[in-house]
Amino acid sequence: QKNADMGCNTKSAAVFLVALACGTGATLFSKVMFDLESEDSLGNTRKFAKPFMVTFLMFVAMLVALPLHFIIHRLTQPGEPLPKVSTKMLFVLILPAITDLLGTTCAMVGLLYVKVSVYQLVRASTILFVAVYRVTLLKQRFYGYNWVGVILNFLAIVIVGGSALVDPTAGSDVPKGIAVLLLGCAIMASQLVLEEKVMAGDSTPPLIVVGMEGLWGTLIMLFIMFPIAKRMPGNDNGCYEDFGDALVMINNSPELTLFTVLYVLSITGYNVCAIFITFLLESVWRSILENFRPVAIWATDLVLFYVITKGTFGEQWTVWSWLELGGMCLLIYGTAVYNGSVRLSFLSYPDDDLDDEDANAVSATPTMERVMSSPLIQRSPFINAKGAGITGTPKQQGKGLPTTNKKGGTGSKGKGYGSTSSWMSNPFSSSKKKKRQGYQEVSQTP
Repeated sequence: QKNADMGCNTKSAAVFLVALACGTGATLFSKVMFDLESEDSLGNTRKFAKPFMVTFLMFVAMLVALPLHFIIHRLTQPGEPLPKVSTKMLFVLILPAITDLLGTTCAMVGLLYVKVSVYQLVRASTILFVAVYRVTLLKQRFYGYNWVGVILNFLAIVIVGGSALVDPTAGSDVPKGIAVLLLGCAIMASQLVLEEKVMAGDSTPPLIVVGMEGLWGTLIMLFIMFPIAKRMPGNDNGCYEDFGDALVMINNSPELTLFTVLYVLSITGYNVCAIFITFLLESVWRSILENFRPVAIWATDLVLFYVITKGTFGEQWTVWSWLELGGMCLLIYGTAVYNGSVRLSFLSYPDDDLDDEDANAVSATPTMERVMSSPLIQRSPFINAKGAGITGTPKQQGKGLPTTNKKGGTGSKGKGYGSTSSWMSNPFSSSKKKKRQGYQEVSQTP
């Protein structure tokens, strides 16, 4: 009854829909911004091709999580002292901020050259890089079903990339766009591995983690990346990207200003909703969101093209879109196989001989939602009270098991989830008695 109340009610539906809308909107708004024209500082009218600026806005949106944390803490725990945060962890967060910055910048550059659906699906290749890093760098054990999932995801990316290469409507420079996207995915995968090695086991509230990463990212962009971009040769008033010119173009266009605000709000909303999704919703809701977001983005882009803008903006359906659709279906299926959500009869699973309680002492695996969602570092209710890591595969000596039970699902039944019940009502506090060790790898950067 407890799981049913948590998994299916009006609050759950509202959080799910808002998260889906914010995640979809963030991706589409960034693409709209790139396609809008405005007058620059030299009086020329041109498109807002500013990937560094969009990355900067992402970090600004993440920075908003800091005041939100304090506001929510005061509202939910009036009179209670603020949770203590390790000074060391605040500085450690510089590392994921750097990888997030580089990975997201590559993603934004790639989005300049390809359509939204290709961008969203190619970014799922992060799972492939995570698998390689975990086996080669972390020396973690992968099971047969993990490898089958990796192979299926690889084939899906090949299909999606192949369809984009032959589709004349897929973008202005598809090979360059896909290459930069893959580079960004490799960098983002290193961030996930970094989080596992350096940050697992810390009890810093999730909004503080997101906000501090946003703070470091904002500072690095302002004092390092923008000065470098200003001195690099390029097509933006003689340099690669001019920060001052970006501000002028935003100010000169009401439409660009509107979508800039919407972009920041959508990322902020998605960050907050992602926290609630992790702590308040049953696993089936998370699985639906993780797999449905690419579908929602593509569908919305098609509606924009055929219904709302009448061909002015959005994505056109071509004969090659059927091939891309097949790649997306294979990608979703491969991710489910990798996570153990879909079980193949000819493969063995580590929890086959365990009871439900032992089978639920689990650790989270990298899902499509996490690997396509740059600004999120989420605490996972799937981490057991003994501090199992997020290996995605069982740790040695039986310390952790994949996120599946005997029925092939990711249900929240048994001792493995018992440690979450006492703190699930307030995910914004930090207490040693309320252990929330590890980070759930959940898509998108926006």
